[in-house]
Amino acid sequence: MGKKYYDIVDKIKLELEKIRPKLIADGGNIEFINYKDGILKIRFLGECAHCELSHITLKFAIEKNIKEKIPEVNKVIEVKMSVI
Repeated sequence: MGKKYYDIVDKIKLELEKIRPKLIADGGNIEFINYKDGILKIRFLGECAHCELSHITLKFAIEKNIKEKIPEVNKVIEVKMSVI
């Protein structure tokens, strides 16, 4: 992975930091999981992980914002926490 990849990941993380305070205010949070081939994977934490409206937050607050600011991102998907 080259410099361009790491530049994109840095931009993604910066944008997530801008979104994070709004989620924290509602008792939640967001975690960067992975970025590959235009797909950003995130995980909701806290109250956001169990919220029935998290799909709306994902689509209209996170994905819309990230795609506008970082054109290399084509899609944002949520990764659910698994229990082993």
